[in-house]
Amino acid sequence: MRLSRCTGLSAALALTGLAVTACGGGAEAEERPAKSGKASSSPSASASPSPTAVTEKPAPPAELLTNAARVVRPEIAPENGEKVGVGQPVALVFKKQKIAQELRAGIEGRLKISNSAKVPGAWHWNETKGDTYLHFRPEKFWPAGTRVTLDAKLAGVKLAPGAAADRDRSLSFTVGDSMVNTVDLKAHTLTVVRNGKTLRTIPISGGDESKSFQTRQGIKTILAKEGRVVMDSLSIGIPRNHPDGFYGSYDFSMRETVSGEYVHAAPDNAESFGKENVSHGCIGMSTENAKWLYGMSLKGDVVQVNGSSKPKPMDHFGNGYGDWNLGWEEWLAGSALGVRAG
Repeated sequence: MRLSRCTGLSAALALTGLAVTACGGGAEAEERPAKSGKASSSPSASASPSPTAVTEKPAPPAELLTNAARVVRPEIAPENGEKVGVGQPVALVFKKQKIAQELRAGIEGRLKISNSAKVPGAWHWNETKGDTYLHFRPEKFWPAGTRVTLDAKLAGVKLAPGAAADRDRSLSFTVGDSMVNTVDLKAHTLTVVRNGKTLRTIPISGGDESKSFQTRQGIKTILAKEGRVVMDSLSIGIPRNHPDGFYGSYDFSMRETVSGEYVHAAPDNAESFGKENVSHGCIGMSTENAKWLYGMSLKGDVVQVNGSSKPKPMDHFGNGYGDWNLGWEEWLAGSALGVRAG
């Protein structure tokens, strides 16, 4: 099928603090990955290694601001009590608010992450289109079964001149089974590996690179399980009666990017599965396979896309969770305090 964004935005996706953009692979990336003088190595599909001793850098006191002219309530994901996949970061989004560089170490010191696996991790700051993102992840994916807790002592903490956070927040979530789905655009397959065991290799069709509708390459996660989604080419400026136009409902849809890339059932493209890439960026498959995968999946499960002949990299921030495309040294470079013990 040809893909578009859905006409509505789920509550789960809204919690990521990300605004809807255009559709699928046809949309321009909101943020191109930053160039670095050092080679970037993405994390492997394995879980985080056994914990090692970590000496934490002491955090300076956070600055407090009373009677702030602007009070900001950061959006936090995942939700308290959720069960998520191994690729789910802890994500805070300060909408339309920049955070002063000199205040960031103090803010990180107010954010205590603990996890049952005791794997270390780090925070990373990013500014995209006026929003400030602060994400926490380990070096590798979370170990399956880990319980993670965030204790955010943010009440009255200064974010910038005249701006402060609104209140303290806390949440806990559990990491489910390790689900890593690897898409090979050249072979037109999606291979499902659960807890290290290959369960199924699914024939798929990805984005049509000849028309610049590439499926974004790199590591993504499932943002939301949205079920039946109405997809409309008008959302990316293509009339429905155009040769590349489309309109219809598609089942077992799981969103990978805010701009509209999904993994979903696409029965109208059955002749292309395992043979060619014909979508506007989605990963389409048979209804039977899509139903099976949907039932196995959690928000935060990993989708790693390889094999593009015209690679279009996944956005690091602002279009979903592209966190894992940053090598560990790059990730640490975006932290004010560095590695935290967990």
